[in-house]
Amino acid sequence: MKRFLLATPLLVAFSFAPVADAGGPDYDAIADNLVNQSAAVRPGEIVVIGGGVSEVELMGAIQVAVSKAGGQPVLTLNLPEANKRALMETSMEHLGQLPTANLLMTKMADVFINVGSVQDPGLFSDAPEERLAAARKAGVPLTRALNIARFRSATLGQTGGIPTEAYADSVGADYEEISEIFWKAVEVPPADLAAKAVAVAAMLEEGAMVRVTTAAGTDLSFAIGSEDARINAGRTADVVAPSGSANIWLPAGEAYACVKQGSASGKLIVPWTQFRGLGVENLELTFENGRVTGFSADTHQETLQEFFDSSSDDLRELSIVDLGMNSESRTPSGSSYNSWEMGGMVTIGLGNNGWAGGGNDSDGAMSLHVSGSTLSIDGETVVKDGKLEI
Repeated sequence: MKRFLLATPLLVAFSFAPVADAGGPDYDAIADNLVNQSAAVRPGEIVVIGGGVSEVELMGAIQVAVSKAGGQPVLTLNLPEANKRALMETSMEHLGQLPTANLLMTKMADVFINVGSVQDPGLFSDAPEERLAAARKAGVPLTRALNIARFRSATLGQTGGIPTEAYADSVGADYEEISEIFWKAVEVPPADLAAKAVAVAAMLEEGAMVRVTTAAGTDLSFAIGSEDARINAGRTADVVAPSGSANIWLPAGEAYACVKQGSASGKLIVPWTQFRGLGVENLELTFENGRVTGFSADTHQETLQEFFDSSSDDLRELSIVDLGMNSESRTPSGSSYNSWEMGGMVTIGLGNNGWAGGGNDSDGAMSLHVSGSTLSIDGETVVKDGKLEI
């Protein structure tokens, strides 16, 4: 993510009782997994639980599980519509204020457990770029603090979060199918994912040359940076991070590494991606000396241009490569939905990579899932036509 955000505004120490949902997910079992396996909460630890109104029952179950484990739960509630109103109605001067409360939270908490969904994919699609940019720039100190703070975080929800009908519609997926795929992928045992992830991470060593090609015309090459590759097998205990936080996301199943600055060259073509809920068709990015030197898209190019122009210049730097390896996670039939953890998925990241241990601290970031890729590392094929070869 990527992919770690503190919910705002902040509400502390309220409680909900989980309510059984006939035929739905077992929230108590999910909470037990997040607390005791993914985050491994210990007695006395302060655990911040974040989510939206739609996740209140699950948040309540997590609160109970944290308390049973001896932790001290603090709940934060994210209100997207209120966030939108605040963005639109707050003065530009106040939008530029340092998010002090969230900075203090990074110093206080031992663990963050985040659950979230996208109820309105296009909520911020019409927000003025100058306001979004002001909020991004104000959050740079928070991002830097998150990247060096020594906490653990477990997030339930990858691309698009926990599936909703609205998000499924936005990517042309059947809601029941995408939900079934999501929860099956969540249930894959970490031990089954760790072996593959460790094997791929070992190949992503400093100086290794990576090449990505697709039938759509992508031909992109780059070198791996000096930072150690990391894995996401669903347990924070598996994350070897010499500095900063230990982060995992569910569904799990990834190995990822930072790209050497200045090394990327070639062309990246993505037939479809989503940006702020808008469908971007035939996005084409050209790289020279590690940076985007030109791009085009058949739809919403102006929106992307405004984003690039309003962000710090290092947004244009290719900074992350991520390989998915969860065999239970896949694209629903007839859908354009892709996600990080899908088996054989290649994801390319631009801009901020501090969450992965990198040195790019741009106020912006962008991730692009490149389905159907063939990826080689030092000439050895690791992914072929979207299928993991290991």
